[in-house]
Amino acid sequence: MSRKRRATPATGRGSKRAAVASGSAQRSIPVAWLVSGLLLIIGVGSGWWLIGRTASSENGAVPAWAGSIGGVADCRELPRFSERLGYKDRLGISTSERNYVGLVIFDGRMPLTAPVPERDLHQEPSWSEAGTLGPFVLDRQGHIYTAPVPRTAVSDNPPDVQNTIYRVDSDTAVMQPYLTLPDAPPASPQNPFGILGMAYDCDSDALYVSTVAGSTLSAEQGQIVRVDLNTGTVSPQVVGVDAIGLGVFRGIQGKRLYFGLARESALASIALDAEGHAVGEIRIELSLADHAGGMGEPKVRRVSFERETMTLYIVPFNFNLRAVSEQQQVIVRYRYDQQNDGWVVVP
Repeated sequence: MSRKRRATPATGRGSKRAAVASGSAQRSIPVAWLVSGLLLIIGVGSGWWLIGRTASSENGAVPAWAGSIGGVADCRELPRFSERLGYKDRLGISTSERNYVGLVIFDGRMPLTAPVPERDLHQEPSWSEAGTLGPFVLDRQGHIYTAPVPRTAVSDNPPDVQNTIYRVDSDTAVMQPYLTLPDAPPASPQNPFGILGMAYDCDSDALYVSTVAGSTLSAEQGQIVRVDLNTGTVSPQVVGVDAIGLGVFRGIQGKRLYFGLARESALASIALDAEGHAVGEIRIELSLADHAGGMGEPKVRRVSFERETMTLYIVPFNFNLRAVSEQQQVIVRYRYDQQNDGWVVVP
């Protein structure tokens, strides 16, 4: 059964509609754990991600993904520059290549296990200018949104840009700053990290972005914000919670924003209203204790939805960062249980 974590949504039409989490469920962690743990997430990076060209809706027709149970990002398109660069049907995107700083693309038809030369990695000049990168998403226009995240050192990532979202333009392939999250605390020697997670919602053409900027040993200052891509408006949704991987799913009772907690081995969620704003209480969906194995304090670094299946990418926090690789994560899949509005692990 899901556990609920108390939250107080703001009221009034003029409010920011932020869901403010209570500190009652939080627990203290050593600063070294926070910093090393987040570094581990970045060491693993966002990994490889493949996307194929999809058929866009025409003549005002309602797309197949609208209103159905499942993930809400099926409208994503390949960047328009991909065909010009020779990637027509299937594109691979990565921010975790060991010998590259920033974002790279490759032919998605090649096996992910193929050696790098065979995968023929490509990087435009601007894709490395923001330093090492972490999460990334595509939108319905094929724009790529990403954010800088320190990997093994902060030298490539100045602290003052850790809450800046960058966009790779679908036509020009140029990466430039898109916006900086307002009112975000600056990075500090205790915690040099900012944005750690992103998710896209086709229904409202919006990004959900998690940041842990300002969090310390004694204070959980993170937040999840919503970015309206039509207006550039940023509105806080969940305040006072450090979150990592994000995802949006439409269940039998409506849409929910899912997020991996950075200070607990758990996956949480909160309901979204018709406009895409967080309402109600934070609900603990799953404990990761069963997947800990020898990894210590497992955390969800990425949440992915496909139809009625949820995939969690879980990383450990108890080994040397220099040894980090994609093989040091656990991938667990769950099936959506409509009757109970919950999740059942897939053997």
